[in-house]
Amino acid sequence: MTPMSPKEKGNLWLGLSSVFFLLAAVSYAAPSPLSPTGRWAWLQIAFSSLFGAWSEVALFAVLGSIGILVAVSNFRAAQKGNTNA
Repeated sequence: MTPMSPKEKGNLWLGLSSVFFLLAAVSYAAPSPLSPTGRWAWLQIAFSSLFGAWSEVALFAVLGSIGILVAVSNFRAAQKGNTNA
C-alpha cells in the first residue's frame, strides 16, 4: 500500500472536518438531553462545564476547526512539493 500524498491527506482532513461541522449543526438543531457516557465522556464533561448547553456544538466546532487547520497545512505541503519538482 502506498502512502498518501499531502494533497490526499488534505482532502481526507477536509472531509473529516466537514463531518464534524455537520455534527455541530445537528447538535445545534437537536441537542442531546442525555448525560455523556463512555470512553470519551471526560472530554464531553469538560466541554459541558465550559459551554453548558452548547457543549456538543462547541466540541464539534473545535474538532472541525482543527481539521481545517490540518487540511490547510497539508495543502501547503503539497504546493511546496509541486514547486520543487
